[in-house]
Amino acid sequence: MPDSAAPARARLHFALIFIAHALGAMSVLAVLTAGPQIVAALGLSPLQLGGLASIYSAALAAASLPAGLVTDRLGTRAALTSAAAIIATGLGLAASAQSFVHLGAGMALCGAGYGLINPAAGRAITLWFTPKWRTTLLSLKQTGVPAGAALGSVTALLGPGLGWQADILSAAILTALAGLAFFLLLPQETNLQPMAAQARNGRRLRTILTIPHLGRANLAAGLTNGLQFALWAHLAEIVHRAFSANAATLALCLGALHLGTFLGRVLWGALTDRMLRGNAAQALRLLCAVGLIGAGGLASLPFGGGAWLAVGVSFVLGFTVCAAVGLHIALTARLAPEGMIGGALGYTMLITNLGGVVVPLLVGMALALAQSTGAAVIIAALIALVVILLNQISE
Repeated sequence: MPDSAAPARARLHFALIFIAHALGAMSVLAVLTAGPQIVAALGLSPLQLGGLASIYSAALAAASLPAGLVTDRLGTRAALTSAAAIIATGLGLAASAQSFVHLGAGMALCGAGYGLINPAAGRAITLWFTPKWRTTLLSLKQTGVPAGAALGSVTALLGPGLGWQADILSAAILTALAGLAFFLLLPQETNLQPMAAQARNGRRLRTILTIPHLGRANLAAGLTNGLQFALWAHLAEIVHRAFSANAATLALCLGALHLGTFLGRVLWGALTDRMLRGNAAQALRLLCAVGLIGAGGLASLPFGGGAWLAVGVSFVLGFTVCAAVGLHIALTARLAPEGMIGGALGYTMLITNLGGVVVPLLVGMALALAQSTGAAVIIAALIALVVILLNQISE
C-alpha cells in the first residue's frame, strides 16, 4: 500500500494489525484464566498448569525464524490469515481436550500461530506506512498485547455459567472472525514472486543471519525483553525484601510497572520519529540511560526511600526496559533489506524470546544469593551491556 493511501484505509489496516497482536495474548490468557476449572475437571497439577505457558512460549520462540521466512514468501495478508487459523485451531483443540497432552498441543499451536504474527505485523508497518511515523506505529501496535491479555481474561466470565470450554471456544470464535477480516480487508501484495524465488535459495537464511549489526541488535533485544520478564517475575519480591513492603505497596509497584510500559511503548516511538528522525538505536541508548537511573533507585531501596520511591522506580523501569520492544523491531526494520524484513524480524523475535527464558533465571539467582541489592545490580549490569552493544551499531 503506498504512503498516499486514503487515511481511513490506513487506519483500518493498522487496526487489523493491532487486533492481530491481541490474538496471541488473548489465546494463552483464555486458557490460563480458566486454570482452576481445568485443574478440577482434568485433574492437572499446578506444575502442569504452569507448563502450558511454557509450552506456548517455547512454540512461539521455535516458530519465530521460520515464520519470518514464510512471511517474506507469502505476504502479510496470507501470513496473518494463516496465523489466525492456526491459533483458532489450537484453541479449539484446547477446548475439547481431555488430557494435559491435548491441552499442551493446543497451546503449542497457539504459540506457533503467534510466531507468524510478529514478523508479519512488523513487515506490514514497514512496507505500508510512511517512515515518518514508522517507529511510533511499530511501538503502538505492541499495546495490542496487553489489550489481548485483558480480553482473554474477560472470557473467563463465561466459565462459571457455561463451563471452561465456553471460555476457550469464545476466544477461538473471535480469532476465526479476525482471520476472516484479515483475508477480506488487508491488501494483497503483488511483489512476492522475486522474494519467493530468493527464498528457495539455500543462502537466504545465511544472508539474514549475517545482516550487518543485526546480531548485536538482536542480542540487545533479548536482554531488554529478558529484563521485562524478570521484572514481571521478581519485582514484587525484590521490593518486599528491600524494606518488607506490604501487599498494597507491591500492588502499586506492579501497577506502576505496567502503566509505565504502556506509556513508554507509545511515547518512545513518537520521540524517535519526531525528534530523532527514526534513529531507533539512538532512542534505545537514551531509553537505557533512563533505565539505569531506575536500576540505581532499585538498588538503593534497602537504604531508604520507602514505598513512593519503590513505585517511582517501578514506573521508570516499565517506561524504559519494558517498553523497548517496539524500538528493537524498528531497529531491525532499518537494518534489514526490504525483501528480507520478515525473516529478519523472525530472527529478532527468536533471540528476543530466548532472552525471556534466560534473564529471569539470572536475576532470580542473584536475588537468591545477594538479596534485592544483588538483583538490582544484575539488572543495571544488563542494561549497561545493552548500551555497549548498541554503541557498536550504526544504522
